[in-house]
Amino acid sequence: MSIALSYVKEKCLDAKYRTVPYSDRPSANDLDLEWRTGINGRMVLQDIDSTSRVEPGGWKRLNTLGHYNVPNNSVLMLTTRQSSLYNLSLLSERSEKSTLSLKNSPTLSRPWVGTSSSSTSKDAEGQKLYHLVKPTEHGPSENQEKMVTEIYLTRLLMMKGTLQKFINDLLEAIFSTSSRSAPLPAAIKYMFDFMDEQALEHGITDAEVVHAWKSNALPLRFWVNLIKNPHFVLDIQKPTKV
Repeated sequence: MSIALSYVKEKCLDAKYRTVPYSDRPSANDLDLEWRTGINGRMVLQDIDSTSRVEPGGWKRLNTLGHYNVPNNSVLMLTTRQSSLYNLSLLSERSEKSTLSLKNSPTLSRPWVGTSSSSTSKDAEGQKLYHLVKPTEHGPSENQEKMVTEIYLTRLLMMKGTLQKFINDLLEAIFSTSSRSAPLPAAIKYMFDFMDEQALEHGITDAEVVHAWKSNALPLRFWVNLIKNPHFVLDIQKPTKV
């Protein structure tokens, strides 16, 4: 239950729109995650809100499902932010009795206070946010680095074994000339033709120089760029790291 709420929204969108191009999906920033707990129980779950605790040093931990004590098999709903705020404004105009009944609901252990997206952004300004592990301001110590290395070494080896076949298949598809099942992308021919034109324009007649251009540009300027930025050719979310 220690999942950041923005990540929950992203995973919900991935499940619902898994067959839809990423550019046609709604943005998680335009949606609110609501927890439905009954007739009068409606609660907007946010990464940062009035229930977030300010820790020493100005740190704030991103809220999670566990922060709101959301149990298993709960009903969650994604709503457009404008619609969600409108519904919440209607709830805030109800009587104090209705509000208290929501606060004292046995399924909720934390009070709910409605906040708008603008107030949330304002509240987050100047605050240092973290998810599960608070980063140290002065960088990790030598002992911490050693501990992290030992903890994740086994996991890294397992991940390497899982990905190795896919990496080999990728390299085979990129650089193999004997078992190629598809022609080279037209963009590569365009790049090589451009280099040939530049060699003629600048009077470079040494074929080895042009060959060196192409040999360096193909893996370093073309394939590496596409591997690091797959959203250049595929309609997917821009990855943070590859």
